[in-house]
Amino acid sequence: MGDIAAVRPGTEKGAARARRLPAALSLLCLPGFLALAPAGAALLALAPAGAAAQTATIGPEATARGVTVMTRPRPDYDPAGVRLGGFRIDSALELGMGYDDNLQPGRENEKGDAFFTEALSVSANSFWTRHALGLTASQSTRQHIRESSLNWNDYAVGVNGRYDIGRASSVFGSYNYQRSHLDVDNFDVQESGFSRPVPYDQHIFEVGGVAAFNRLALKPSAEYRIIRYEDRTSGDQREINSGNDYNSLQGELEADYTVVEGRHLLALVRVQDIAYDRSEQRGRDSFTWEAQAGFQYDLTGLWQARLTAGYRERDYDDPTLKNLSGLAFEGQLIMVPSQLTTVTLAVQRTIEESIRASNVSYTRTLGRVTVDHELLRNVILTGELRAEHRDYPERGKVTDGIALVGAQYLINRNMAVLASYQHTERLEAPDGVREYGINQFQVRLRFSL
Repeated sequence: MGDIAAVRPGTEKGAARARRLPAALSLLCLPGFLALAPAGAALLALAPAGAAAQTATIGPEATARGVTVMTRPRPDYDPAGVRLGGFRIDSALELGMGYDDNLQPGRENEKGDAFFTEALSVSANSFWTRHALGLTASQSTRQHIRESSLNWNDYAVGVNGRYDIGRASSVFGSYNYQRSHLDVDNFDVQESGFSRPVPYDQHIFEVGGVAAFNRLALKPSAEYRIIRYEDRTSGDQREINSGNDYNSLQGELEADYTVVEGRHLLALVRVQDIAYDRSEQRGRDSFTWEAQAGFQYDLTGLWQARLTAGYRERDYDDPTLKNLSGLAFEGQLIMVPSQLTTVTLAVQRTIEESIRASNVSYTRTLGRVTVDHELLRNVILTGELRAEHRDYPERGKVTDGIALVGAQYLINRNMAVLASYQHTERLEAPDGVREYGINQFQVRLRFSL
């Protein structure tokens, strides 16, 4: 998400907190915002006097049950793609620039810099009546004007396929290679003493399927993930990250029982085995199990909900390490107060691996509320509040809040302009760790095929 400096004493610390107070208060008001979001979104949808007329000439697929602002077909502005045999090829290129006013948060001397961004994506997906095959590739880069040590380049390639068995049963498989990074505002990166992004590679293999028995559908899946961090040299210093390399094998079985159409009862069981690559790290090896139950509910197309909750426990091979256990949950609520506005609420609680020697894992709780509004057929506005809480057994608690506003202007099928502003605020940190704020602006031009 840089080195951690000591908290400023006396009046400097008080002044810093005062400067952060407005953003902190806005993020702490998240529960109230969640309660008022449906009514506020409805008022927003009614604001433009002639906005309702936008849907007058749209086909039934654009106003069908379950369609949101972001998934709605827009025949005049959606890229057409290229047909090649039984495949459709889609691609997009984004170019832009932005500004970050706190490049290495946590340090005493905050400094900003402008940067250039570039992102490319290509996919080929079949449109056969049965079975499916898809290929994907993507790449994204950020290049800073002055602070080149903070540059990063991520990319990914993947292949996936599905084989249909009968009317409602199928099996699938996929492989994805991803080159990614941990950013400098990530608490683990800061606490490890790194002042630039930490790159890592992932190989992800997944197989699964769906077996339908009348109203009951069983969905087994297995995922094998290989994670490798990159060692680097900076001047005369060597950054050793490969000690965090590990392999993860996860299995899941979900049962979905249809009560009536659009209303389902859910139950799932997951197990995960994590094995570290280096022998001196084998004490960090762990086994995790969890069980959850819940529902999926669609009420007249105005709102859809999926929520599961249960219990999770992680045990380590090293008996001196504290095992992690507690509530597990994941859910999403989508509300459609009008065809021009969609409100999405999402929550999740997971256990994640840490790259710090003093911590093995931490419990991560995420919450998000997003409002998407179609101001015009080709102008889409987005507002979002996110909160992330990390509970480290050996290091205390960390809470970050993020507020984002963005806009998309669709010029035609092949061009669009995107603009966004994001504020990140560290609301809670262990003793001796500075709290901070980050403001980031971006403008991008997207070309689509």
